[in-house]
Amino acid sequence: MDFTNSAYCSMIASLRQNGYNICGYRDYTQYDKCAILRHDVDHCLKKALVLAQLENKLCVKSTYFLLLTSEFYNVAAKENYRIIGELRKLGHEIGLHFDEANYPSGADVPALIGKECSIMSEILGFPIEAVSMHRPSKETLAADYKLHGLVNSYSKTFFEDFKYISDSRRYWREPVMDIINSNVHNRLHILTHAFWYSEEGLSAEDVISTFVNGVNLERYKHMAKNIRDFDGLMKKEDVK
Repeated sequence: MDFTNSAYCSMIASLRQNGYNICGYRDYTQYDKCAILRHDVDHCLKKALVLAQLENKLCVKSTYFLLLTSEFYNVAAKENYRIIGELRKLGHEIGLHFDEANYPSGADVPALIGKECSIMSEILGFPIEAVSMHRPSKETLAADYKLHGLVNSYSKTFFEDFKYISDSRRYWREPVMDIINSNVHNRLHILTHAFWYSEEGLSAEDVISTFVNGVNLERYKHMAKNIRDFDGLMKKEDVK
């Protein structure tokens, strides 16, 4: 499957053609045949919004998992707060993307997940009720954490009872379209990363280059908002 918006739409169409009901983590038991769509937002909320808008046009609802501890975006920043609001208006659920690498080995992972969910809920003003793991360790994958009312997308239910398919690192380890069309599995759990998808089907190198090089312009815009007469210190055309 290509990393284009049109390919993603084709995947949704194939799910429907094969009788899969697209559902969430809490209502899947209503269906004999279903697919949960999950998105981990590792780098860019703007790319997530593009995919969310596309899904909305297709009458699809999914779950977007956001990092509280991202080096790339701050969920409390004004523009990001607006984008998250848009995601919810489009009917999507917001969950926590938890990165255990931020904590010492042996830390109480369930307690830390609960703490991060509480902080994110306080910031955003609505409950966070689901969590996915960012680059989970083997120990975390095997733990099957029970999280006091939170949905653990890596629980045995969603990681073993469902057929789990992922495009992590921009690579489908199994042919997602073949799996959908085979009708072998009645329950699918599909993880995609909006960061890699585009209209024109950019290469991985081009996606990363555009993202990295665009940071300087974003920084320029933020500096210009916060420093009076900033244009006298640096011109926009000087951004490299």
